[in-house]
Amino acid sequence: MARVPVALVRCDSYDPEAVRAAVERAFRLLGGVESLLPSKGTCLVKPNLLSPSRPELAITTHPEVVKAVVTEVQKVAEGVVVGDSPGRGDTLGAAEASGVAQACRDVGACVISFDEGLDVKLPEGRLCKEFFLALPVVQAEAVVSVAKMKTHGFMGYTGAVKNLYGCIPGTLKAKYHLRYQGKEEFGLMLLDLLAAVKPAVSVLDAVVAMDGDGPSHGRPRPFGAILVSTDPVAVDSVALRLAGVEPTVVPYLKAAAEHGAGAVAKEDVEVVGDPPGSFAIKDFRMPSGNRHRSLLRFGGFMKKSITARPVVNMMKCTGCAVCQKSCPPQVISMSQKKAVIDHGRCIRCYCCHEMCPSGAIDLRMGLVARALDRFIDSLARK
Repeated sequence: MARVPVALVRCDSYDPEAVRAAVERAFRLLGGVESLLPSKGTCLVKPNLLSPSRPELAITTHPEVVKAVVTEVQKVAEGVVVGDSPGRGDTLGAAEASGVAQACRDVGACVISFDEGLDVKLPEGRLCKEFFLALPVVQAEAVVSVAKMKTHGFMGYTGAVKNLYGCIPGTLKAKYHLRYQGKEEFGLMLLDLLAAVKPAVSVLDAVVAMDGDGPSHGRPRPFGAILVSTDPVAVDSVALRLAGVEPTVVPYLKAAAEHGAGAVAKEDVEVVGDPPGSFAIKDFRMPSGNRHRSLLRFGGFMKKSITARPVVNMMKCTGCAVCQKSCPPQVISMSQKKAVIDHGRCIRCYCCHEMCPSGAIDLRMGLVARALDRFIDSLARK
């Protein structure tokens, strides 16, 4: 079986010319944009616009990467639009705050919202047989995903595949969190979503990634890479290996390997461009969530004992109630203008941590998990 090509190009800064050259080279390494995208119809460029955030925080796809990708797509597409469904705020507000709106104006592209949607049947879905997708996603002749490389409290990592979750409009995302509460279930749902959206090309902005407790409150981590492929699973697998992380620790990549839904194994991927060994990434920090995934099969008390729980930092909490509005099971209340979490009913999706604008939700490991960590550390020292 032919290996899946992933273009890996070094890019150490967001200097406009450096980014433009890196993106252009990445597309050329895959045969050129004209071989990847149709010449008729409108192409949707889908960045990560998680929230209204400044680009230097590494929460959203950097505007220079969006601009460079749009410029490439404009070489062949009749029309190009840029859109996403943010987790907090609205599309236009997030696009303005992140610099993406100005980047689009610079190259004559339009930013559109994902307010309207349409039910899309997926009879071949392994877990989810139907998705409600944003209308621009359904109507586009082709979708180009332009993701940001970040850690993620729930999935461990978010990149090219997880970026597609923004194709589901607004608060409807909460429905999928409620329906698929387990990490493995949610990961399998993301693979079905990938099959429903079918992005033609996936670009990963890893010039500056985010590690630690992402996807909103982690550490901007210089990474120096832009990755492009027709297979988003392969993009994420290569990026994680560069970071020194085994891809199958991420639930949706583990599921992809098990179901043959993309190239995960090293031998199934052909990295073209700059050699992976030239990227010295030695201190990439994964999130402080669950480290003991093998014990999750016990469920119930054990699951809640070994996974991190969201805890409100009362010194930081401003009482904005964003966490309450974004909580899928609605287990957060406001008391004396501070958030209060009912941990007995919390499903550990970490949407509150992800959406809190002031970083007032900490993820803290339970006693059992901390004991396991100490035991593992003691074995490592022997």
